[in-house]
Formats: sequence, C-alpha cells, structure tokens
Amino acid sequence: MKSSLNRRIDLDFVGLGNAGIGYGGHLHAWSFRDIDGEEWFSEFRETSLDAIGTRFLPIYRMADGEYRFLMGRKFNSARRPLIREIAAIAAERLRIKNPDKWKTSWGEEYSPEMTRGLRAELIDSIRYISRYGYLACYVNDNGLNAFTEYNQALESYFEAQDITFGSENYVPFHFAPSLFIASGWRAFIERRSILIVTGIIPEKEKRIRATLEAMGAARVQFLPISLSASMTDRIDLSSNIEHVDVCLVAAGIGSANILRQLAPLQTLSVDIGGLMNCLVDPNIRQHGGVIGLPQF
Repeated sequence: MKSSLNRRIDLDFVGLGNAGIGYGGHLHAWSFRDIDGEEWFSEFRETSLDAIGTRFLPIYRMADGEYRFLMGRKFNSARRPLIREIAAIAAERLRIKNPDKWKTSWGEEYSPEMTRGLRAELIDSIRYISRYGYLACYVNDNGLNAFTEYNQALESYFEAQDITFGSENYVPFHFAPSLFIASGWRAFIERRSILIVTGIIPEKEKRIRATLEAMGAARVQFLPISLSASMTDRIDLSSNIEHVDVCLVAAGIGSANILRQLAPLQTLSVDIGGLMNCLVDPNIRQHGGVIGLPQF
C-alpha cells in the first residue's frame, strides 16, 4: 500500500519549542496535507477549545508502546547496539520471549492469556475514538530515528482494522500535550474545572492539584484508576463528579479504554501521558525535553 502520508511538516515549534534539538536535529511529522505546522496546530487547538463543554472530543496519543502492543516488535536499524535489536526481534519471532506477556513503562502488566482479548478491545476503542476525536500519532522523521520503525506500517494497519485515519482526525503525537503548555495554554486551564483520571497515590494527587491551581484552574477533581491494569478498568462517573470542562488522562496504553468511558461528560478529553509527571513535578521535562510546563 502506497502511503498517503507523503508530506513532511517541521515540528520544531511544538511543546516548549526547539523540539528538533531533543530529537537529534530535526522532528518532521508525516502528514496527509501540505500545511504549515503552526497552522495545523492552530486548527487543532481551535477545534479542541470549541469542544469544551459542548461535545465529546477524545484525543488519544499513540507511539511505540501502543504500536508494539498492536503490531508486535519491528526492526529499527538505527538502534544500538544492533545485536541487541536483532536478538530482541528474534526472541519474539521464535517465541523464546512470549510477545503476549506485557509490562509497560507506565506500570501496566498483563498476562499472555489476557493480552489477545485486550488487543481486540483496544482496537475497538481506537476505532471508536477515530470516529469521534483525534488520533495523535507518533509518525515522523527525526534525527535519532527514534521509533520510526512503525512509520510505513501504520496506515495500512489502521485500514485493515477499519480505523478511520486521515487529515480530519490525525495530528502529530506532540500536539496533544502542547495544548496545555504552548502559547494559548491558559484558555484550557484558567478558570476551568479539570478532571484528572490516572493511577495515583495521595502525595501525587496533592502535587497535581497544587500545580493546576497555581496555573489558574478553578477546580481540580480526581477519578483514580488502577496503577497497573488500566485496559481493564471500568470507571464510575456518578461518584461525586461535578461539572467538568477538561478531562486529563494518563493511563498508558489503556488510555483509549478510559477516554471512551468519558463520553457522557460531553467535553474535551485528552490523553496527556508524560505531561502528568510534569504536573507532579513542574521542574521535569519529558520526551527529550520537549514537553514540560510553561512559566506560570
């Protein structure tokens, strides 16, 4: 299948700016359209802003973890040491290492017996999100060749799974957290009622609340989920949840499952991933230093 993602868009402006430095000199998103990157982000930002309090708009980020869970490990010739990359691929292909046994960097852990069913459920959730919101996909050229091994496979995989994927619902991976840190972020936070949905301990909850209140949030509510099995969580929106303007989700691969369940709130619901760590500690940076909190 010949890819329709045949344009390359400079993303140096995303996050806190100078994103190319964090990715080995350049970060260029694959795109269906020939469009200026900042114009693309502005369109996305306006659509997201318009959804607040008016309609359900889920935004799900997808990168190497999600891709590997769905498609299996793929070979990246730029990864070093190369022998380790070859060995890892061989171990899964030969079933020396069971590719259905999963433990993620986010803390999720699933048995081989669960994984096949969860994979089908994840595909169904992504299909649902693709029809109502955005897929913020990591599909780019970068100076590190980091996780570029899935670029060529993504479009055909989505087509095979009947997942809608085109110029109307695809944005680059870094656009999702940039809503809350790039120029204009205050419109999403100040005087807003924010719902946090993540696996959390009391000390982190306290820090997240303090950070968002310092950024100007009017109210911060929490809906806790499990720390290690977000793909199987079922959330209860009737448990003392007051009016919500924006939902911020951080649940690893399982964020698709969580986002789908937020539909009754009829508002902007964003998988922010590692940005949640920045809300815990405003001094840290994520994704090569590209994602971090602005001055506030």
